[in-house]
Amino acid sequence: KFGEYFPGTGDLRDIGAGRGKYYAVNFPLRDGIDDDTYETIFKPVMTKVIETYQPNAIVLQCGADSLTGDRLGCFNLTLKGHGKCVEFIKSLNLPLLLL
Repeated sequence: KFGEYFPGTGDLRDIGAGRGKYYAVNFPLRDGIDDDTYETIFKPVMTKVIETYQPNAIVLQCGADSLTGDRLGCFNLTLKGHGKCVEFIKSLNLPLLLL
């Protein structure tokens, strides 16, 4: 892909470092993933993350490089697909900062 930065990074073994070790979760995805497939992964993974870490708030980075046609990314997500993920996180009723 493009070197040591996204896209193309995020190995399962990347779990954080120093005081942040075990506070990073990476779930590598195949190029071309669509809304339906992404949602079937996103919801259970995020549910487990929330159960495990029990955060007081969530910061959700909604980058556009996962959208269909983005020249950096390799996914085929739509704005509707992104929106479903945001709605799911909002349904958790935790303070939320969207970026």
